[in-house]
Amino acid sequence: MAQTLIHECNRKTRKEFSATMENPYHFVDSGLNNVYLIGIRYFVCECGQVIADIPAIRQLLTLIARDLVEKSEALAPEEIRFLRKRLHKKQVDFAKELGVRPETLSRIENGETRVNERTDKLIRLCYALQSQDSVLHKQLTKALEAMLMSWRYSPTPSTILATVEENEWHAELVAVA
Repeated sequence: MAQTLIHECNRKTRKEFSATMENPYHFVDSGLNNVYLIGIRYFVCECGQVIADIPAIRQLLTLIARDLVEKSEALAPEEIRFLRKRLHKKQVDFAKELGVRPETLSRIENGETRVNERTDKLIRLCYALQSQDSVLHKQLTKALEAMLMSWRYSPTPSTILATVEENEWHAELVAVA
């Protein structure tokens, strides 16, 4: 990540800029194409290199990851790679955790294969459980507590109704009348 201000160009000839709402800094070093920063300083050297002064980089990356986990749309390939790298996981190890072949995860991260909803949700859950993000941990705890609070005892087991659509199973519990 470009957070150091060490560069060969003359410090006196580089120009300083502030990222604003009208002219945000495109943070491509995050590995994501859609991240823009406001309120930071960045410098453009005479050679054309751009060097950003990004404070609290760990906090920033944690916030980006949290936004990805919480978003309502499917994760994009580069977002999946970003979350995996934030967990410091090798592709082969993360694929094993997800129950997919390493080649499949590679194709998903490279955009060659679309991630299915189940794997997308599992990636988010793995990140939320394995990250050190206390906000995500609290949200998971509240969701689990709500699920357990809705639990009620029934002397007769519910019926599980499973259906298959396009070679994918879906199951739901149906109360016995």
